[in-house]
Amino acid sequence: MSGKDYTKQVEKRQKIKRTTLIVGLDIGSEFNAMGFMNKTGEILGRYPKVYNLRVGFEYFKRTIERTKKAHGLKKVLIGMEPTGHYWRKIAYYAKAEGYEVRFIRTTALRHQREVDESSSAKSDIRDAITIANITREGKYIDTVIEDGELRQLRTLAKMREKIQRWNTGTKHRLAAVLDDYFPELKGIFWSMKAKGLWAILERCPYPKDVLKLTVEEITEIIAKSSRRKGEARRKAEEVYKGAQESIGLKYIGIADEYRLKMCLEEIKRSEEELKRVEIEMRKLLRNIPEAEVIQSIPGIGIITTAVFLGELGNPKYFKGAKQIIKYAGYDPKEDDSGKSVGKKIISKKGRWLLRKYLYFMGMRVVHRNKFFRDYYEKKLEKKNRFGQLLKKQEALCAVIIKLIKVIFAILRDNKKFTVERPMVVFV
Repeated sequence: MSGKDYTKQVEKRQKIKRTTLIVGLDIGSEFNAMGFMNKTGEILGRYPKVYNLRVGFEYFKRTIERTKKAHGLKKVLIGMEPTGHYWRKIAYYAKAEGYEVRFIRTTALRHQREVDESSSAKSDIRDAITIANITREGKYIDTVIEDGELRQLRTLAKMREKIQRWNTGTKHRLAAVLDDYFPELKGIFWSMKAKGLWAILERCPYPKDVLKLTVEEITEIIAKSSRRKGEARRKAEEVYKGAQESIGLKYIGIADEYRLKMCLEEIKRSEEELKRVEIEMRKLLRNIPEAEVIQSIPGIGIITTAVFLGELGNPKYFKGAKQIIKYAGYDPKEDDSGKSVGKKIISKKGRWLLRKYLYFMGMRVVHRNKFFRDYYEKKLEKKNRFGQLLKKQEALCAVIIKLIKVIFAILRDNKKFTVERPMVVFV
């Protein structure tokens, strides 16, 4: 742990008063284990089963209030490990009741469990007490539970990612279909997204279907779907020749036709869903003033802005750019020991989807924004701690960190990005 991280942890610990009741929750699908602790580490109660039902939530609140009254406590700080999606119900219920809710990392829980018990053995109530102890020591994550438009954006971002993965997987399955029935098409068209390829697959997906048409008819099919109409004739000739020489399976039955049809329909459906999600993202961004400021940076569009804000939450909760860098997992991780000097890498401990889209944002601004392109090229000329020139990946990570600092600065000042105006960043 660095000196700054330790200082920050101490500050968090000092914010916890003697009048604070610390609650540790071990989240489960049917019920949660709950442990109470005060600032000094004294265990005030253990409750193995708080059911995820209305009666359970009422018991949860009633037990907290009774413990507060019994020990003369005023505030409540709840720590939990965000397990799957099960944490949401009780976390938002606790927030609505006025309790402060914070999250801890899985790695912190595993490490503390071994320290406290000298064993990696796990039990729900033991983990609840361990979580309370971690929270008491200020080792919780800075993130704050979001609601409203930002939570909606996060939900849409997660949905879009799942749809995108399904879409990509279906395209891989479509490629496997072509390998069986008409493998030559993959060498003729540059991508599975090529509109000319899709036109062929819808009209004449198998070699036997192509050979029923003339080259002129195939040319017309490709030309209607493609922007590059001048290449339609050449493509048509290649498709016709490929059909004549195809090594694909000759017998095409009902199951083969259904297999191809299912892939095509699934890809179309998922792409339509992606468009609908993007429309909803646009609607939400209209109500978020920070979105317009972020999009003033050339190279950053609707989707990346929506995912960035959804995953980040309210930028006002972050006091400096370094907090965002760490939250995204782009903070440097060193592996030095004695005389051994290790390579610096990013920690990857933050939100993976935020980190992924920041990578996309970094690539976009390098290509479309002179300010960041110049910064990228300067980084490529610099050397690392071993005297070697930075690799492209390392330079891009530097750009991403710079981008985060710029975004933090323009959001802090509520001013749109301009290259002429110097970007003063306080971290």
